[in-house]
Amino acid sequence: MIERPSLHALAVFRAVIEHGTMTAAAEAEGISQPAISAQVKVLERYYGTALLQRTGRGVAPTATGQVVADHARRILALADELDRLVHDLEGLKHGRLVIGASSTVGEQFLPAHLGRFHAAYPGIALEVQIGNTGEITAAVVARELDFAFVGRPPEDDQLIAEPVFADQVVAFVAPGDPLLRDVPLSPATLSGRQYVLRERGSATRDLALHCLAAAGCEPAHVIELGSNEAVKRAVEAGLGIGLLSTHAIEAERLAGLLADLPITEWECGRSFWLIRRRDRVLTRAEQAFLALLPR
Repeated sequence: MIERPSLHALAVFRAVIEHGTMTAAAEAEGISQPAISAQVKVLERYYGTALLQRTGRGVAPTATGQVVADHARRILALADELDRLVHDLEGLKHGRLVIGASSTVGEQFLPAHLGRFHAAYPGIALEVQIGNTGEITAAVVARELDFAFVGRPPEDDQLIAEPVFADQVVAFVAPGDPLLRDVPLSPATLSGRQYVLRERGSATRDLALHCLAAAGCEPAHVIELGSNEAVKRAVEAGLGIGLLSTHAIEAERLAGLLADLPITEWECGRSFWLIRRRDRVLTRAEQAFLALLPR
């Protein structure tokens, strides 16, 4: 009977799928390319079918290979969770905390809390993954993250969500924009203009569009960019009206690089949400981190 594949073989296969080539996977895993190939062959021999197919730029999973890759991610995430639970029994002197955050909360709110936690528990390694709300929520569902902070509550019964930070989405422009001559502006004045927003999947983008619609503002055109920094740079360059968290533009506001654009009766508040899997038991490290958050 062929022995079941090891966690190492699954980790190697995951690396091949994520990096797209044997060479890149070997570099990422710190082993030779022949060793990568050998582990893939172990999996193919066990499952009795090809798991990879050649493409013009490298390799891609077959239909069966994609199933193996998806389950490998889940199995490895569970193995990591087990490691953290075992380390948990040793107290808070060792271990690892894997946290996710959407862009705004990860850039503006989380660093201070990470600093406080590290000062209190220097033996706990911290790993933070930042993406848009959709990406981070999916990673929590897949057990790739212990918990996360996102811009909207998830519609998934597998997750628990609670509000933790208050925020406000504001409109802003470059300091010399002619619109600043007549502030505050009525919502109707801002219809038919160009706006600069985050990409699809971003909770900030969804809320901004909702608030524009509620105020009766109809954008003539929307530029979508993949990060807060990209949105700010585009607005600085005069490409339109930006909409982001008020905290995201604080430094540029103080430096005179961006200016708030007051709008009458503008209401665009929200909370950031702590999300975690309903079926996960919080480790002591996770409990200690969450105890530092404002409630």
